Amino acid sequence: MWLVYLRFDDQGTVRTYHIRTHNRETVNELLKLAEQRGLTPTATLVEYAAFIISGTLKLKPMLVPNFHFYLHEEWVERWQDITRTS
Repeated sequence: MWLVYLRFDDQGTVRTYHIRTHNRETVNELLKLAEQRGLTPTATLVEYAAFIISGTLKLKPMLVPNFHFYLHEEWVERWQDITRTS
């Protein structure tokens, strides 16, 4: 399991996403989409990281402002929804 961190600049607003994904191939898929834009048409990728996770990743973030956590499929679906409506 991998955890991908994406940070976007959306016209001066920081948008941060953490996405749990399956393997290196799906990490590359996310990065390819993120390089095009974020979850809004105006979001530009400014920083990313990918981490290999061993053990259990709790799905409840604690004390983290501006935190958005997605499973791989959820983030890709939201990204595709924005593409369809843009």
